[in-house]
Amino acid sequence: MVFTEATRAMAWKELTDKMRNRWVLLVAFTFLLFTLMIAYFGAAPAGVTGFRRMETTLASLTSLVSFFIPLMALTLGGGIIADERERGTLELLLASPMSATEFIVGKFLGLLVAMTLAVTVGVGAGAGLLSIKTGVEGMLTFVRFLVNCIILGLIFLSISLFVSVLLYERSRVVAFTVLIWLFYTILYDLGVIGIVLITKGEIGMGPFTALLLLNPVDVFRLLNFLGIGEFRLILGLTAVEFPEFINTTFLLGVSLVWLGVPILGTLLLFRRRYQ
Repeated sequence: MVFTEATRAMAWKELTDKMRNRWVLLVAFTFLLFTLMIAYFGAAPAGVTGFRRMETTLASLTSLVSFFIPLMALTLGGGIIADERERGTLELLLASPMSATEFIVGKFLGLLVAMTLAVTVGVGAGAGLLSIKTGVEGMLTFVRFLVNCIILGLIFLSISLFVSVLLYERSRVVAFTVLIWLFYTILYDLGVIGIVLITKGEIGMGPFTALLLLNPVDVFRLLNFLGIGEFRLILGLTAVEFPEFINTTFLLGVSLVWLGVPILGTLLLFRRRYQ
């Protein structure tokens, strides 16, 4: 079984480490600050300031979150295995009555709880303060947005664990995770835009949609696009009609694939090397 006493002990160790070094508090405060700033100054380029309704704020916040959450998750999980190896504690832990699967699952669960706490407390506190000014009508949209944020973080957390197992030195892990962040948040979409320009917009909706699904950040944006009407304007998709199968259920399934494949790869690779 995966959820054993050893798994719970490893998860608790990771969670308490992040609580002790105030990582959760720092990230939660950062999210709170971002939420309130976007809520108040989001329309400043148009010469308007002040708190707006929840859906409009979340539409603006999505652009920022799609950059920040992947960076946070990659930083959180990237050095986990490398740090244990450099401190000489990896072999000690694996010499105890703990399997490689229990070790990885425990690490992932501890980081999962830490990240979920940070995002929920930070964004939730900001939404709570915002609802005092704007009302609670948009809270359901906020809950969907929060769930999407957590899923995006878990995807990049699983990717970071795979990188940490794949590469041995922390410096290489950090460098590679930065490249991953740049690729998925900036370079990939630039490449998609380049393909659209080269084909003069005749790429077809099927291939274009497939390209978006190959990027977890774009999947996150599409999930919010379905829940927030104003998001269509921010993405520049006012003239885009996606296929009928692009719905919340389908996109959540794609997100689960993005989450599960790196975790499975991490377990297989780690067990091959250390068990």
